[in-house]
Formats: sequence, structure tokens, C-alpha cells
Amino acid sequence: MKISIYHDHQEQTLLFLHGGGVGGWMWRKQIVHFKDYRCAVAELDFGAENVSIEHLANQLLNWAENKKGSGKLSLIGFSIGAQIALQMVSKQPELFCFTMLNSPLTIPVNLSKNIIRNTVPIVYPLVKIRSFAALQARTLSIPTEDFDTYYQHSLQISSMALIKMLEENMRFSIPKNFSNVKTDILVTVGEKEKKIMKRSAAKLTNENPYCTCLIIADIGHGFPVEQPLLFNHLLRQKLADYQL
Repeated sequence: MKISIYHDHQEQTLLFLHGGGVGGWMWRKQIVHFKDYRCAVAELDFGAENVSIEHLANQLLNWAENKKGSGKLSLIGFSIGAQIALQMVSKQPELFCFTMLNSPLTIPVNLSKNIIRNTVPIVYPLVKIRSFAALQARTLSIPTEDFDTYYQHSLQISSMALIKMLEENMRFSIPKNFSNVKTDILVTVGEKEKKIMKRSAAKLTNENPYCTCLIIADIGHGFPVEQPLLFNHLLRQKLADYQL
């Protein structure tokens, strides 16, 4: 797994985890904004045979323990990146002073592996078609200026990686230790997102008193890229509580 570091001279670290179908480039406006923080941006690889949310979480926890530096560490994840972040903070909450989970699915979707593995190879060729990619980009609220980056990234995703992402995303549930976590967690979900996403956010807040939820008005599944100014303002407000 590759982790790129920006503003390395800063002491406090923000670790960003991207969603499925996009890459670390989705955080470019956060990197520019948070110049007063050391920004670590992970590239999540679902191409390996035995990859899983737990496997990636363990890799990132190992990095957090050894490479985060001496300052405080905050964790920010989007979509499947938020699921990985949730797994991480549930395993080792003491590593993080603050965690922001954006649109995490926490209610498993009852869809068999056979359906996913039989359907993806049929649909997969569409991913390579630019017009279809444009439709997907709109669903993810990808800005026009980032479309070419998104499309080139889509071309590099293998059929098996796509299957693995879908399987891991849809079967994910709240980790057992989450209710015992005693660190600040903010969950955001777009007002225009599917009901299951809002139910997922509500379930998290019901299971842990340290977890709060914000429903972002007029937003779909793509808060960090759809409204980066609002996203950055909200994140900075929360981080202000953890200044050195």
C-alpha cells in the first residue's frame, strides 16, 4: 500500500482514506487546504487475492503505530474508506484523537457472492466506456475538472478488484468493539443518499455515545468532493478541539 505524505514538516497528522472507484486524488482540495497539518493519503489496493477491509485496516494501523510521527493523529475516511477507518478505530482507538466517517455503510446488504461474481463480468466492460464513466462520475459527484483523473483510474481497476470491493463493502457490519470506543467520532451522510446510508449512520450513533452524526443538506454520496469548502470548514472546526 502506498501512502503519500504532504506538508511533512507539520506535527499533527491527518490520514485520509478514499472511497471505492476513486483514488487518493479525491482529497486534493483537502491537501491544499490543510497546509498546517501533515497530510497522509493512502492508496487502497483491492487487487490482491486475499485483500479485505480488515487486512487493509491492519496495514494502516501498522503505519499509524510506526510512521505517524510524534503529533496527534486524526482519521478521515469516505465510503469504503470510512468502513476501513471504522475498523481501525474499533481495533486501536487510542491511536486517534478524532475520526471522521463520511458515508459508511454499516448495515450488510443481503446479496450472495454468486450474484456479484456473475454480474460484475457482464457489467465490467461498461466501466471502460467514457460515456458510462461520466454517468458514474455524476453519481459520485466527481467535479468536471477531476473527470479525466477519475476515468483513467477506472481503466486501471481490474474486474477482480471491483468484485472484491463490492463484496467487502456490502457485507461490512459494525465491529464488535465499536461500542467500547471512547474517542471522538463524527459521521456524516448526505441528505440525498439512500435510506440505508442514513440508517447506517443512525446505527453507529445508537451504539456509541462518543459518536455523533450530521446529515448534510442537499448532498448525495460524495460530500468531500461535492462540497469541499463546507467539508474542510467542518473538519477544521472539529480539529480545533485537538490543537497542540
